[in-house]
Amino acid sequence: MLYNVVMHLMIDLETLATTPEAAVLTIGACKFDPHGDTIADTFYERIDVDSQDRDINPSTIEWWSKQDKAIQEDAFGEEGRIQMADAMKKLYTFGFGTTAVWSHGAIFDIVIIENICRKLQQAVTWKFWEVRDTRTLFDVADLTVNIEGKHNALADAVAQADVVQKAYKKLL
Repeated sequence: MLYNVVMHLMIDLETLATTPEAAVLTIGACKFDPHGDTIADTFYERIDVDSQDRDINPSTIEWWSKQDKAIQEDAFGEEGRIQMADAMKKLYTFGFGTTAVWSHGAIFDIVIIENICRKLQQAVTWKFWEVRDTRTLFDVADLTVNIEGKHNALADAVAQADVVQKAYKKLL
């Protein structure tokens, strides 16, 4: 099968709530060809929570307190944090030129990013018709995602992109 190489964007967030207004701890993303078998490039930023006026949910904080200590340190450690506005500019630059954006569920990660960008009066690199949902694809392809380092936004994004590639191979 001949096709043009296209780059898709996979996004994963770790947050402090489950609402569209959730405060974001980390953003992981990767660019990949859904017809390929490698990841083209990765993006990872740790966000300064104080630079956000966003929701923090006590039950989500409680959930985080029950996670492995290494996962907690990655999510909450102070080192390397940047302002939300700077992270969104970097994500826009990283995602520029991709032809679709994926997340594990169509109504969480992407919705949060779009909400942040609206408040910052910044564009996203995708159009509404370019949004893709891994959960639906994985269900149709009868595949599951196994993630090492679960709840690390970059590890999650890369693992999800890998399974999208497997699903394309299986279904096409």
